[in-house]
Parts: sequence; structure tokens; C-alpha cells
Amino acid sequence: MTHSTYVLAIDIGSSSLRAALFDGYGRQSGECIRRGYSLDTDAMGKATLDADTLFNDLFGALDELMSITPDRLNITGVGISTFWHSLTGINDRQAATFPIITWADGRSAHEAAALKYSGIGRRLHALTGCPVHSSYWPARLRWLAAQHATAFAQTRYWLSAADLLFLRLFGRIGTSVSMASGSGLCDLNQKQWSREAIGIARIKPEQLPPISDEPLRGLVAPWGERWPRLAAIPWYPAWGDGACSNIGAGANSLDSLVLMLGTSGSMRMVWQADSVSVPDAGLWCYRVDDKRFAGGMALSEGGNAAAWARQLLDKESAADIDDRVAALAPDAHGLCVLPYFLGSRSPQWSEGRTAAISGITAATTAVEIYRAMLESVGLRFAFLKNRLDRAWPGKRRIIATGAGFLRSSVWPQIVADCLGESLDVSDIEEGSLRGAALLVLEKQGQGGEIEFPVNRTVYPNSGAHERYKIALERQADFDNHMIEMLKQRLEELR
Repeated sequence: MTHSTYVLAIDIGSSSLRAALFDGYGRQSGECIRRGYSLDTDAMGKATLDADTLFNDLFGALDELMSITPDRLNITGVGISTFWHSLTGINDRQAATFPIITWADGRSAHEAAALKYSGIGRRLHALTGCPVHSSYWPARLRWLAAQHATAFAQTRYWLSAADLLFLRLFGRIGTSVSMASGSGLCDLNQKQWSREAIGIARIKPEQLPPISDEPLRGLVAPWGERWPRLAAIPWYPAWGDGACSNIGAGANSLDSLVLMLGTSGSMRMVWQADSVSVPDAGLWCYRVDDKRFAGGMALSEGGNAAAWARQLLDKESAADIDDRVAALAPDAHGLCVLPYFLGSRSPQWSEGRTAAISGITAATTAVEIYRAMLESVGLRFAFLKNRLDRAWPGKRRIIATGAGFLRSSVWPQIVADCLGESLDVSDIEEGSLRGAALLVLEKQGQGGEIEFPVNRTVYPNSGAHERYKIALERQADFDNHMIEMLKQRLEELR
């Protein structure tokens, strides 16, 4: 691959999108074009995106990127990273019947709970790698059938956001192995739609797109004329952003674990295997492609918890918040926090969870609440990692990625202290974007030696870790108590 040959990477997230060029060594070339947006939410748990608005933002970003890219640069392919689990539908005229329902949408919570308590959950999890939860298609489709019967009946195909994008660009209906595997309807090992899961979801097999990772070429009008340099080159069907983040950071084997701290959080591994079994009901497992899996634990909690607590700060406290937090001793505030501002996923995948704080007194300060919130996320990482290590034993290097680690001087130390293990903080801020670029280079058999720079290594403080071990037990007890209260409430509603 010559110095003037590049690939285009696109990362479509739930709150922003990015587009940039990368060279054959996985290095970003030139400017990264960004667009931000917000989920449409309500008190009932809605979390959707308007497809036209999202795609217009993307098309505008591509316009800008192409306008500043010199003609001498040869672009050989396009790779897309995007969020898993999204769902929308189209009718016979290919018009959308629903907005894009994202992973954070919790309106199908009752349907998910009913499936879970029916005993179907274990079978579905073993078959698809997806726990029964409102994030996945089986519960969502049952909810849509019940609550939006007319639009449901008019839907000809059920698609992910990425599938709808490719339909707009190429006029073809299809989905990738990666997107299908995150739906909850795909047989994880067979790489095909599961008739059993489809039946539970109350749809027909012919309403789902064909699964293929073959790249598409030939943008239809007006897109081919709008971006002639992108018209005839291969566009690779989308990969899940979590898997792309691992690959972008250099964690693509079982001896590396990525802790991602963004708006939400996760811990993930990517590895190559012919097949997989998921030994713990709290774990998720999807596919990167036909030869690799991605698995781990998913947290709804993350930067959203810190953002909520930041609202409590006055201007003076917010100006130097990291210094103020660092000045407080670990777990010295007397608070116990469950940071479920966007609900809860691993390991219980419980529906209807909300954030909770115990221990507030008249003496509690906003800075203490802020520190307790950062610690609560670190404790959740520790709790889930203990469980993941029991399911998939092994010594692993921990790579920390995401804005929460890169933009805070104190949060990485808190997480390392909670884990009792060192963290290699990746110096790659846009890991999912870079991962999509690296996957294109791999598919095309191109690329030089790839570097994976580390910003810094954070080592745990043994004294702080001992305090956090006690705090972890307290948080687990509080969590169990709230789960029992939730179960009682669900029983009352049945």
C-alpha cells in the first residue's frame, strides 16, 4: 500500500458520528469530521433516532470530508462501525415504519421480563449469545406488535440502522454477520437467522434481510454523483462498534481485555474461534465477522452518571473538579451508589432499574456525590470483571479506552484501585473509528506494521483497593436489595 492510498472509516454512535481517512499503517490522515446529536427520549423509556436526520448528518460529514481531501489521495474502501441492537422497519415502498430504536430504549421491559420468567431466556441466550432484555429484538418486536399494531403489520422488512443506510446508498436489502449477531435473532454459531428466535419474536423469516459480509459497490443516484470517488469502491457491511473499539486499540485475542468508559461502559474481548459457548447468563457474545467473536459484559452506566452528578456542582467546584475529587480519600463520603441512569444490563439484565444513592445527609457535598458516582462505576467494573474471570479464566492485560479515561486525570486511578490491577490507557481516542479502518485494511490484504500507542499506565494503590473491596460488598448488598424490591413490584403487576 503506497503512502497515497487510504481507506475511509465511519463511526456512527448513539450521540455522535465521525468520519476520517486512514493510511496503510492505521494512522489518521487529516481532519476527523464530527457531527453530534441527541437521542429522542421520554419518561417511558424511549431512546430513538430519526433516520433522515441521522443520515443527513452523515451525508453532510462526507460532503465536508470529500471537499477537503486532495484528489491525489486514492481511497480504496469504506468501513463502518456502528452501535449494535438498533431496530427499524420499512414497508413495501421502502419507507421507514418506525424511527431507529437504539440499545438504550427500554419500553419493551415488560415483554423482556415476561420472556425471562417464562423460562425461554436461557435457551435464547445459549442460542444467540444475547441475554433476554429490552435491548434486543425479541422483546422489542413483541412490544411493537402489541403497542403499534398498524405500523407493525405494514412492516415488510426489519432492519438495523446500518442496514437501512446501505439500502439508501445501494438500493439493496441485507445485513452483516456482526449486525445480525447483535439482534438476538441470529444463531451465533451457525451465522444464520434462528427460526426458534424468530418465532418467539412473532415475525416471519422472510421479513429479515439476507446475511452477508460481501462488500457492496456502485452507489445509486444521487450518491454516486455526489461522491464520485466513493461510488465504485467497496463499502464493507457494518461492524459492531464495541468490536471495532477492541481492534482499534490492539486487543484482538483472549489475553487482552478492553474496559471502555464512554457514555456507557463495557468490558470486552475479541478472539478467533470456530464456535463458542457462553457459560454465564450475564455475559453477551456477538460476532465481529465469520471467524471472530466479541464477548464480555455491558454496562449502561458510565459517563452518563458523571454527567448527572456534574449538574450538582457550582461553577467554582466544576472548574477544578478533578483536583477536588483527588483531594478526597477513597470511599470516605459514606455514600453507596447504583449508577443506573440508563437502566442496567450485565449481569442480571434486569428491567426497570433506576439510579439510587444511599447515605446522603445534610453534610454531604456535591463534590462527594461526584466522587461517589465515579467510584460507583469503578466498583461496577470490578464486580463484573470478577464474574467474567470466573466464566472465562485467564490472565489478561487490561486496556482502558473511551473519553472517560482519556479526559479525566482521576477516574482511571479510581478504576485501577477498584480493580486492584493496572490499566494501560490507550492513546487512541477514536478506537471504533480506527478499528473500522483496520478491518478494511485487513479485508483488502493491505497495510503495514500497526502501532497501538499507550497514553499512560495507571497502577493501583493497595490501600485504596482494600477500602474499595469493602465498598464493593456494600454496593452488591444494596444492589441485591433493590433487585428484590423490583421483583416484588413486578409480581404485584402480574
